[in-house]
Amino acid sequence: MAAVIKEPGPDFANQGVLAYTERQGSVDVVKHSMGWIEVIVGPMFSGKSEELIRRLRRAEIGKQRVQIFKPVIDQRYTKNGIVSHSGLEIASELVASGSDILAKVAPRTEVVGIDEAQFLGDSVVEACVKLADMGKRVIVSGLDTDFLGRPFEPMPRLLAVAEEITKLLAICMQCGNPAVHTQRLVASEELIVVGASGMYEARCRRCFEPQLAHQKIEEQSSNSPETKAHAASS
Repeated sequence: MAAVIKEPGPDFANQGVLAYTERQGSVDVVKHSMGWIEVIVGPMFSGKSEELIRRLRRAEIGKQRVQIFKPVIDQRYTKNGIVSHSGLEIASELVASGSDILAKVAPRTEVVGIDEAQFLGDSVVEACVKLADMGKRVIVSGLDTDFLGRPFEPMPRLLAVAEEITKLLAICMQCGNPAVHTQRLVASEELIVVGASGMYEARCRRCFEPQLAHQKIEEQSSNSPETKAHAASS
């Protein structure tokens, strides 16, 4: 596994993320067309999609055949592209599962990029392993924890089978410390609620409030006309 150093990067200073540098020993040099899996994880606003786009563009510059996929559920910025929160964009195809990816990858494709893999379910793990076994470089990004701070399946399983893991940190929107959590700001306890700024923000360990979404639901319920009418009649 590649050793990773996380440190503030000047290019990211205005985007609230942390950059990283790679030490010698990463999987950048692989012989005999061996496939492998790279996983980029972290909270929202940590630069995961931006790092994925950077690696995929380098592969394209190197004249490698690249295919890129994202979940059909994620159409926040555009339908046919991966877009980072900082505005970087690269064309992609929509898929609903790992099986869709396997069906769409061409035999001659050398590099496969997958964004927001946590939305694709367990089948994405099997798909990534099969693609790597076929000799392809698979680069995956996604959230490693959910809005409650729990491991976000299937990302832990992807981390277990990956050759290279990069964990990025964001900047806490409350205190400015390195942030590892994604704070949900809206009243919903659904596991998957697709959104961006205004619905989520990065938080550090100290500022993270895992029960905030539940508290907002209770506040909405207590302030609803039905609740007030019931209280008035009691």
